[in-house]
Amino acid sequence: MSPPRPPAPLAAALAGLTLASAGCAGPAAKMSFSEAGFRAAAAAAANVVAEEPHGPVEPPVAVPAPEAFATEVAVGPPIDATLVRFAVEARGRRGRHPARQGFPDDAIAAWQALAGDLDRYLARALPQTPMLELVRARVTVDAEWDYDQRRYGPPPAELAGAVLTRAERFGRRIDAARALGFALFVKPPPARLRWPVEQAGLSSLFGMRVHPVEGKRRMHYGVDLAAAPGRVVSAAAGGWVVRAGWTGGYGLMVEVRHPGDVTTRYSHLSAILCAPGDEVEPGRPLGLVGKTGLATGPHLHFEVWRGGEAKDPLPWLGLTPSTGSAGT
Repeated sequence: MSPPRPPAPLAAALAGLTLASAGCAGPAAKMSFSEAGFRAAAAAAANVVAEEPHGPVEPPVAVPAPEAFATEVAVGPPIDATLVRFAVEARGRRGRHPARQGFPDDAIAAWQALAGDLDRYLARALPQTPMLELVRARVTVDAEWDYDQRRYGPPPAELAGAVLTRAERFGRRIDAARALGFALFVKPPPARLRWPVEQAGLSSLFGMRVHPVEGKRRMHYGVDLAAAPGRVVSAAAGGWVVRAGWTGGYGLMVEVRHPGDVTTRYSHLSAILCAPGDEVEPGRPLGLVGKTGLATGPHLHFEVWRGGEAKDPLPWLGLTPSTGSAGT
């Protein structure tokens, strides 16, 4: 029995291809989609609806392709601020307690609280825990744990297990991020303000804290940049000086108004190099670092206000300087 013959249109198409491949002198005649058997494509090209023998073909899903891709949204702030506060408070505890007398109760409570903060951070999805942030956290935990053991001696077994477990979890998260190709360094967003003091250390963050002079829990409306006395303090952006002089606990302070309802404040200065009404360009000297007002050491207290509300200056500055320990 002879094999079944293909349909006439498809046979004609195959014949044309065979002749072309055989090197015939004349070019193969052009064929329409309909002649080659692709009736649906020919109908679409002619902008008409083809009559299907078995009804229209439905897509496998209601929406074959999404209009946009889902993205991970951060569920909380970086862990850096928590670790900076912990490190600053840990240094204070080590100065208050005698050496080699065992872990004090407040140190144990602080480590237990930090373990809870680390657990909440590690509960986030992997894209919400950047590689560099994970590395900084692991290094900080290891260093502070080592410092405390050198000061107080061997820790309680239960506390040691809790801390080492969190450190190992950070290590596994770093390994997973590295295996998936996550970058260690991510290009930061462009800064909206320039740093008012160059090469300064960050000694206190924005947020609630215990005031170093008054000893009361109060809101810290800016960041403290530790720097040597006499260092030049410059304008973070262009604007106009609206205040320059003594301002209570802020000591000698300069306040600059910028376009967009933004105000910056520079406090605890040892000298003022501008006057109200001056128009300033970015980088224009405003004063010198000092410790006037309620301050325990030379530093610059820097604030950013927008629309009458205090803002964390770090996102406005774009980058985080090296953390210091002097001046609050």
